[in-house]
Amino acid sequence: MKGLWMSVMVLILLTLAACGSSESGGDTDESNIESDNNEQNEETGTNNEDEEAYVLKFAHVVSPSTAKGKGAEKFGELLEERTDGQVTVEIYPDSQLGSDREILEQMQSGTVHMNAPFTGVLPTFVEEFEVFDLPYLFEDREQAFEAVNGDLGDYLSEKLEEQNLKLIGFWDGGFKHFTNSKRPIETPEDLDGLKMRASQSPLLISQFKALNAGGVSIDFSELYTSLQTGTVDGQENPLSNVISQKFHEVQDYVTLSSHGYMGYPLIISQPFYDSLPGDLQEVVEEVAMEVTEWQWDVSESDEEEYMQILEESNVDINELTDEQKEAFKDALSGVYEEFHDKFEDSDKMIELIEQN
Repeated sequence: MKGLWMSVMVLILLTLAACGSSESGGDTDESNIESDNNEQNEETGTNNEDEEAYVLKFAHVVSPSTAKGKGAEKFGELLEERTDGQVTVEIYPDSQLGSDREILEQMQSGTVHMNAPFTGVLPTFVEEFEVFDLPYLFEDREQAFEAVNGDLGDYLSEKLEEQNLKLIGFWDGGFKHFTNSKRPIETPEDLDGLKMRASQSPLLISQFKALNAGGVSIDFSELYTSLQTGTVDGQENPLSNVISQKFHEVQDYVTLSSHGYMGYPLIISQPFYDSLPGDLQEVVEEVAMEVTEWQWDVSESDEEEYMQILEESNVDINELTDEQKEAFKDALSGVYEEFHDKFEDSDKMIELIEQN
């Protein structure tokens, strides 16, 4: 009997030992799985349980068909793709959320998050952006690209951050030309007496005053109607805006003067940018750089199409010769003097351009 009892006890102990070993093995497997998952999350930088979704509102004032409009769409597509949908981008073109100035003011508070305004509106926020309103500032697109996406852009970026705005790229709008409803423009004197629309920039107003052409400040969204009704006789813009906004339908004369450059700083709201985790901030800047190069290529290729549309329209087109451009440069030299008198860093800004 005693032997039987001892056999039973041994059997029970062996059974308990086997169960303990099995439970211990199960814990080890689950621990390994959890550890593997944690390592995977660390490698990918994702945490499905803690991911927060973000909505980025990108507003601008031009048509989606322009290079800037296409750039905004491209930026939205790539950012959503690269963040696996963690950031959703809403695009508001054609001044749906207001003028460039109004959009920028909303960005300062963080209610709107991105814009690519034209440089002429930015002196209201950072005076040094008036440098872009100097006539015949860049020799060609290549020089403009190197300057705005290089040292000059870095210099202005520091100024913008003081206004709760962050520069993350610089898009191309092309060179500006004159249009009007009165007569061909071949010399500075041909602008005498015309009512020309100017943006809010003081130097652009000074430019038209130097040409005895008024300089009426009108929001871009109201410009077509102002040209149509004769509130102003003419305006200056790149071909992208002339064609997309159909200005050529209410103007009789186009002068290919290339007298000014229009750039579009790609700006994000600093409060919104700061709200993003570090990994998403990096993606935003990477996408911005990639789309910036893409947008410049699109802008240049679109210019040929715009020129063809213009040639097929009923407008009178003339292109200034180098000699005629020199006459305009002489007539507008006072604008440079005004710029140098106004800014202590004026020489530095010009040097940052000329070194490219």
